[in-house]
Amino acid sequence: MANQLRVWDGSAWVDRTPQIWDGSKWAPKPPLYWDGAAWMDSAPTPREFPAYRGGSSSLVQGQGLVELPLPPTRTNDWIVSICVADGSSTAPRLLSPAGAIPTQYRLGSGLLMAVAVWPWEPSRGASVTWDVGGAHAATMNLVYRLGDISSVGLTPVVGIREYSGTNSLPLMASTSYRNLYAAVTVSNSLTGLAWPSGVTPRAQQLGTWGMNEISLMTGDTPGAGGSPGGIQLDATVSSAAVVLISIPGRSDGKSTWILGDPVGSVLGETTILEL
Repeated sequence: MANQLRVWDGSAWVDRTPQIWDGSKWAPKPPLYWDGAAWMDSAPTPREFPAYRGGSSSLVQGQGLVELPLPPTRTNDWIVSICVADGSSTAPRLLSPAGAIPTQYRLGSGLLMAVAVWPWEPSRGASVTWDVGGAHAATMNLVYRLGDISSVGLTPVVGIREYSGTNSLPLMASTSYRNLYAAVTVSNSLTGLAWPSGVTPRAQQLGTWGMNEISLMTGDTPGAGGSPGGIQLDATVSSAAVVLISIPGRSDGKSTWILGDPVGSVLGETTILEL
C-alpha cells in the first residue's frame, strides 16, 4: 500500500496507517508527509497572519563559519535568517540549507546585511550556516507558522531605510499579512529600545565590536497599510537601518480588525475575536 505507515513494536512491523470512516467502513487514509513532529495527512490551512513560533540569535568574533540552530520547526514553517557582518570581508554567504538565496545589502555604515527566507521541511536540517569570512557577525533565525508557501517570492525584503545621528527610527508602512521589522544600529551607548504600540518585540541581539555596539533587533505586526510608528532608542546612534520583511499569509475573505489601527480596523456585522 502506498504511503503505508508501519511501526516496529519490538518484534515485528505493525500497520499503523491512519483510517477514516467512509460512511460504511473504516478505510486506510495514509499520511502525506512527516512534518518534523508528526505524520500529517494534509497541509495546515494558511492564516492571514502567520504566527511567530520562536527565534534564536548569536554573536561571533573572528570565526569563519557561523552555525545557528533553529527553534522547534515543522514542515511549511517560514524560516527568516538574518546575518549582519562588520564589513571587513566579503558579504555573508548562506552555506546551508542549499537552495535558499539571500538578499544582500551594504549599509551606509559599512555593515553587510543578508536576509534569506524559505519554507522549511525535514531535509533542510535543524540549523543554518553562514560563511562570514572571519568578520564579526550577528546572526538570527526566526520561525513563523501557517504562512502561505505558495506565495514564495524572489526576495522577502519589501524595503529598507537608513538613518544617522538619531534616537528615533520611523518605520515604513506595513504591507498585507505579517510584517517583520529588523533594525540594525551602530552606537557606543545604546542599552535598550521601545517598539511602537502594535509591534511585538521578537528576537534581539546586542553585541560590542571594537568601540561600537552593533545591535540587531526584530519585531512584527499584522499588515494594515500604514506605518505603525517608530522605534524609540535610549541613546543617539551614529547610524541605523530598518528592513521590512513580508511573511505571506492567505486571506479568508473576511474583514480584519487590527486593534487601534484606523486603516485595518474594519468591522462587519459579526466580529470574532481570535486569541
